[in-house]
Order: sequence, then C-alpha cells, then structure tokens
Amino acid sequence: MAAKAKARSTDGLKELEQELVELANAQHDSYAYEHLSSVPLTVARVRLHHLQKSLWVLNRRECWAYAQAAAPFDVKQLIWDHEREEFQGDQERDMGNHYELELQQGEAFDLHPEDYANAIPSDGTITCLHTWTHLAKNSPWLKSFAASASLEMSNSEEILRKGGASRRMAQRIEEDLGITINRQQSFKEHIVADVEHANIMMEVAQRHGHTEIARQQILEGAKESWAIDRIYRDNLARLMEAEPDGR
Repeated sequence: MAAKAKARSTDGLKELEQELVELANAQHDSYAYEHLSSVPLTVARVRLHHLQKSLWVLNRRECWAYAQAAAPFDVKQLIWDHEREEFQGDQERDMGNHYELELQQGEAFDLHPEDYANAIPSDGTITCLHTWTHLAKNSPWLKSFAASASLEMSNSEEILRKGGASRRMAQRIEEDLGITINRQQSFKEHIVADVEHANIMMEVAQRHGHTEIARQQILEGAKESWAIDRIYRDNLARLMEAEPDGR
C-alpha cells in the first residue's frame, strides 16, 4: 500500500509540474500578454510602464511575506533565501536590491527616485495589487505560496519556450528606443534570477505536495494568480495606449 501511495504521489507531482509549465507558457499566448506586446513603445509609455511595475515589485514583497508567515518552517527558510536577494541584492556581484534596480533602470528614461516614491497606481493596478494581497493573506499556505511562486515560473527562461517577459520587454525597448539591455538593469537581472527563483515551486511541491488536496491547492493558487496577472497586463497595455505618442 505504501509503495502504491508513493507511486501515485510521484505521478501526481509529475502531472502537476507538466500542467504548471503549460499554464506558464499559456500566459504569454493570452490576449492580455499579446495586447501588451503589441503596444508601440515610446519613452512616455515606458516611463508609465516602469512606474506601475515598481508598485507591482513592492506588492510582491508583501505577498511573499504573507506566504512566508503561514508556511511551515522549512518553507519559511526557502522563502527567506528567495527574498534575501530581492531585499539585499547580490553583494558579490555588486548588485543592488531589486527595487534599486528598478530605480536604476528608470534613469535611462529620465525617471528619478522621487518619481517612484510619488507613483500613483492606476485604478486597475491598485485593484490587482489588492487582489493579490487578499489571495496571499487569506488562502491556505500552499495556495498562498503558489500564488507568488507561479509569477516566478511565468518569467523563467528555462520554462518558457519563447523567453520570459523581462527578456521580451528588454529586447523591444532596445529595438524600438535604442536603450541597450545593459542599461535595463532590472530586466537584465531578472532574465537570470527568475530561472533559479522559479525552481522554488516544485521544490516545495516535492516536499509538501504528496496529497491530491495539496496539489490542488498549488494549482488553484497558480491559476488564480495568473488570472489576476492577465488583468494587470491588459490594464497596463490600455494605460500605455492612452499615453500620447510623443515624449
């Protein structure tokens, strides 16, 4: 009986991973992502994008904190390791924390720290951020965890067959506006970092996803978070389209 249960668990985890990978790729084929990628870029539109994205970055820290608070000790440790780089950066590579990278990236578009400090979320942005927070704060811990980990998967160069969102946006900015990827510090770092960050999903699933209920919670958290993400991306596209074509 124990051997059969273990086999079912192993099969269930393989099926879970396959479904998560397919769903992560499907995000980039969705209308919302295609809409965002179709908006012609201008300096003004990228400025708007970066300011709204900076609010998303801060919300990620909040949601991961709620997931960590509810998680068992071993998962708390994994999340701590994940978030340490987000908060502290990589001192060995002289890399600032990820919010600082957002600010540095904005310099190429004449954005200053006070612009980020005074950034006002759009109606759509604030709705999505509050919804992500609600999902993280009020869900079973596995679902809360998966809601954040899924967003790492959908930016992983290792998982996505057409490349992650960071690479795609960085390449578009370079092609359309002449700002090289080396000057887009945040995107450049996340192209690399989110490959490792995405692995946290299945590492936790391997430790704690041995029942059908646990695997279902992981899948629910991912699906619901990706649904919010689609609304967020489509709203961002609409905001950018409404921005005048000039500087």
